[in-house]
Amino acid sequence: LSTPPLTEEKRKQLCGLLGNVELTLLYKASVHGYQASAFHQRCDRQGPTLLVAYNHSGYIFGGYTSVDYTQSGQYITDEGIFLFSFQGKIPVCIKVNSGCYARVDDAGVPNFGQQLYFCYNNQPVVYNSGSNAFSLNTATMYGNDTQLSECEVYKVEQSNTEEKPWRNVLWTAEYLMGLIRNHKPLMTSVSRVRILMIGPVGAGKSSFFNSINSIFMGRITSKAMSGSAGTSLTTQFRTYPVKDGREGKPLPFVLCDTMGLEEQTGAGLDIEDINIPVIKSVIFAGM
Repeated sequence: LSTPPLTEEKRKQLCGLLGNVELTLLYKASVHGYQASAFHQRCDRQGPTLLVAYNHSGYIFGGYTSVDYTQSGQYITDEGIFLFSFQGKIPVCIKVNSGCYARVDDAGVPNFGQQLYFCYNNQPVVYNSGSNAFSLNTATMYGNDTQLSECEVYKVEQSNTEEKPWRNVLWTAEYLMGLIRNHKPLMTSVSRVRILMIGPVGAGKSSFFNSINSIFMGRITSKAMSGSAGTSLTTQFRTYPVKDGREGKPLPFVLCDTMGLEEQTGAGLDIEDINIPVIKSVIFAGM
């Protein structure tokens, strides 16, 4: 059975563990071979790397090291090193224990803490030596299934690209207010858009209108009754046109305020009252 590739979602989750980085595939055991020499030929002196292993039970796990592979024969100290395993949809990380070496940089297969060896004995196998460099549970990390279906190593590089907005807009107050002033309804028979405000008691529907009205009036206004109370301060359906300044013309919308939604029968607006025919009749009756 072929191993499915690392999904885009899981790739993003792994990148999220490392910051704003990009992953470039260096080594794929099913293609390049499970031999240590094949691994080192493609992964030595490549900087930080991420190893991703897959087993026949469907587990995805591996490890990250921030120090180059160079076959130096030295014991490596690496504060950034960690093991990971996807448990559910989330990758869980295991940091190296204090006082332990991160790995030995030899000519053998990739190892983490001389504890977890991947492609052990040049075979599609993961092997746990029982060392205590990492506090890991093999049952949760890879289901105690040591047979690998794939092993990949990615080069980890800092990304130089920033996420670009889908459009460039200068979001200033003047720009946004201009959009509102110049808005024209799609239907020529409608002179102003009616905006129905619905929400529970205390959601701030009336306060929202007061804020919009204050912005366009250029001063603090409190035309709609608002505040904090156990029951709705708005007791009936009201329509609030908004003028563009004290002596300005009405803007192309009307805010329609309603009583707050309440659970108690007969108190406030009931959720069952909200349907299209009722909304239409209430809006046009209130205009």
